[in-house]
Amino acid sequence: MALVRQYTAPRSSVPLQILLFYNYYYFIFFFLVEILAMIWKATVLPFASATLASEVSLIVLYGLCEALRQFTGNKGNLTEQPFPMIVFLLLTLPMAMAFVFTMLFQTYVLHLDAILSYIGLGFCGIEFLLAIVALVQFSRSDISS
Repeated sequence: MALVRQYTAPRSSVPLQILLFYNYYYFIFFFLVEILAMIWKATVLPFASATLASEVSLIVLYGLCEALRQFTGNKGNLTEQPFPMIVFLLLTLPMAMAFVFTMLFQTYVLHLDAILSYIGLGFCGIEFLLAIVALVQFSRSDISS
């Protein structure tokens, strides 16, 4: 006797997955450019050692937070589970604040820092909106089934 499986249409958000894909490569680029810019700032511009250490630490924390955010976003979208999507949404807020810090509140803000942060903030905003739509879709179909 063969088991009959009922077909359910995929509910994953393709636009969100596309943005997560491009944001993954963009953030690698952003992270490397920020590290190089920080090296340049440290060698050319006068910095207090504590300030330099805190800004470098923040950049490293950006990387860790974004890696976790990307992982939970991909996992939540591809497995169509609400919990990883909620974690993704919650991690988007600190990342948005990190981009705002980078473009406005660093000790020395280069035009390059500001431009890259605006792009990163755009990714965060659009991904946030698409993740909310995907989360509602996942939750709605869980209720109906």
